[in-house]
Amino acid sequence: MKKNKILWAIIILGVISFLTSLYLLENHYAPPTEGAFCDFGEAVSCSLVNTSIYSELLNVPVALFGALWSLILIFMSWRALRNDGFLITGIFLWNLVAIPFVGYFVWAEFVLRTICPFCTLVHVIVLITVVLSFVLYKSEGVKISDKKLSEKLKSLFYTIIIVYLAIILLFNLPQGKKENYDALAQCLTKQGVKMYSSFKCGVCAKTKEMFGGSFKYITEVECHPQSPINQFALCQEKGIKNTPTWIMEQDGKEIKRQAGFMSIDELREFSGCG
Repeated sequence: MKKNKILWAIIILGVISFLTSLYLLENHYAPPTEGAFCDFGEAVSCSLVNTSIYSELLNVPVALFGALWSLILIFMSWRALRNDGFLITGIFLWNLVAIPFVGYFVWAEFVLRTICPFCTLVHVIVLITVVLSFVLYKSEGVKISDKKLSEKLKSLFYTIIIVYLAIILLFNLPQGKKENYDALAQCLTKQGVKMYSSFKCGVCAKTKEMFGGSFKYITEVECHPQSPINQFALCQEKGIKNTPTWIMEQDGKEIKRQAGFMSIDELREFSGCG
């Protein structure tokens, strides 16, 4: 009875983790203007962390790894309900696999000085399932060193590794040639357009991704005081309240400004670089 209760608890937690990871995956790819309902400013924001440079590993969204981890946890726990005893050990080991990923994302939140509420929910679930799976593992008295058990686990984990490698390969396949925005980026600078940004700004990160390598030609002013290259005083002087903010200046005089995300076409119209 105790075994089934623990397994059902793990399954329920796995479902919550899966649904949360799916939302974070959707948020990762959402248009920059949408944000997330768990955004409460720079210190507490799903979008900021989930669109930062730390939101992908090997070009794969961390949220996708989380969703797949949750699915596998649910599958193994469901099978274990049917007396597949070797899976009790598998569940415990699979939970241990998640610990480094939790550590990575907590470190990313520390670097960004931002908490992602839904990411934290998944982290708490992982810690709870680690404890539950350990209790289950100890109560079942199964030994990882058992040869028969080891063979079954090897085959299971080899399959999982193949699935993960296939996903990594899929996300790293050569893509079609991206449009080159060098001319537009150079024109923006020539027209006196600057992007006032923040290293903690998810929309800024997506804007850089949109330009690709061409972004090096754009004049960027870092406004966040925690950045080692910040120009906070200048941003204060310019009255920057939100990032990104695009400002066009000519002969030291501000011509126009626009806060928030702008598409390529909107930037062409804004700057007259059409």
